[in-house]
Amino acid sequence: MRKNMQSKKFTMEVGGKTLTAEFTDLAHQANGSCLVTYGGTVVLATAVQNKSMREGIDFFPLTVDYEEKFYAAGMILGSRFMRREGRASDEAILVSRLIDRSIRPLFNQKTRNETQVIVLTLSIDEDNDPDVLAILATSLALGTSNIPWAGPIGAVRIGKVDGKLVINPTYKDREDASLDTVICGMGGKVNMMEAAATEIVEDEIMKALELAAAENDKLCEFQNKIIKDIGVPKAEIRLAEAPVDMRAEFQKKVIKKLEETIYIKEKLNRYEAMNELKRQWMEECEENFKDTPHNIADSLFEDAINNIVHKNIIEKEKRPDGRGLKELRQLFAKAGVLPRTHGSGVFYRGETHILSVATLGAPSDVQLIEGMEVRTKKRFMHHYNFPPFSVGEIKPMRGPARRDGRGRADKSASGWNRHGFNVYKRRQL
Repeated sequence: MRKNMQSKKFTMEVGGKTLTAEFTDLAHQANGSCLVTYGGTVVLATAVQNKSMREGIDFFPLTVDYEEKFYAAGMILGSRFMRREGRASDEAILVSRLIDRSIRPLFNQKTRNETQVIVLTLSIDEDNDPDVLAILATSLALGTSNIPWAGPIGAVRIGKVDGKLVINPTYKDREDASLDTVICGMGGKVNMMEAAATEIVEDEIMKALELAAAENDKLCEFQNKIIKDIGVPKAEIRLAEAPVDMRAEFQKKVIKKLEETIYIKEKLNRYEAMNELKRQWMEECEENFKDTPHNIADSLFEDAINNIVHKNIIEKEKRPDGRGLKELRQLFAKAGVLPRTHGSGVFYRGETHILSVATLGAPSDVQLIEGMEVRTKKRFMHHYNFPPFSVGEIKPMRGPARRDGRGRADKSASGWNRHGFNVYKRRQL
């Protein structure tokens, strides 16, 4: 009978506090796992990848789930009839997306093996936000596992508090900070950034990026030493790549027509022409490459679009609709478009059209928030909806999807400059 948990710890200092990365046999059947502790906040990240390829898909099937545990804060929450966690909170969904955006670009996008990252907050103090720790724990779980991944990455929060840039400021410091940003990266570069700020000059943002880059390089060096010490060899997996003869046929018959089609200025005409060209290509593949899965030919076409657009923007400063890099699409705005609402307006930028509606409520209309990190009353609610007709698609109308969490980003942009909502409650759609 085993008497002790197997454990190996590594430590470094970040922002004047000790960060501990611990590797145990707690989740020993996962491909990789890591416990990260910072102050009194502890997160567990696990990473699992299927050994076999998922057939018939044209995307990398990565799922990231961040879960808040009420016990982490010593709370018993939930409804009176079910005292346990339920559907992921908006905050948990946003942290999941934060992790996803940080790690996804470092996978080979031709991977078709189901991959899942689960991060659990096991303990939380009143100072240290678990979101940055979740990214670091995920990076270490992936880095030390056999899952092919081009990490590690560093992650830090930079705040401007009392005129000074602070690494991983506390919750209290962030309440009055003029800048609050999470920055991830490696090798002196940035691969993910999320920020909220008051009116702040570009030089201050650059200083924050430079400070984050230096700290992230230290974090990557720390992780690389751990990976070298306890990491395992990466698995060899089969990628969803087009055969050589299919790629040659694509270059010969499609690529030139595709580049011409991409640069049709009118959006709807461009999409119609691209769809027709794709239809022709797929028909040819069904006839001449019967043994190659349909999704391989589809991915070859879509990847070519992505490569052409990016290459021409970087090398020629050329965008599909003919605009220069500093040129905005045509703008239009109008207020008061609905007769009986408290406030309404439309905003157009090119062919992206937005309808926004505001409602003022009484003091009793506040939203009660009970979560792992905070218990408060929410006076300003900003809800984002993305109905399928907005992109000409047919989909079932169900509850808010993860992409609908963009309302939080819009709130971050508007919330710093909003005053006078201490009495009236506001809901914006």
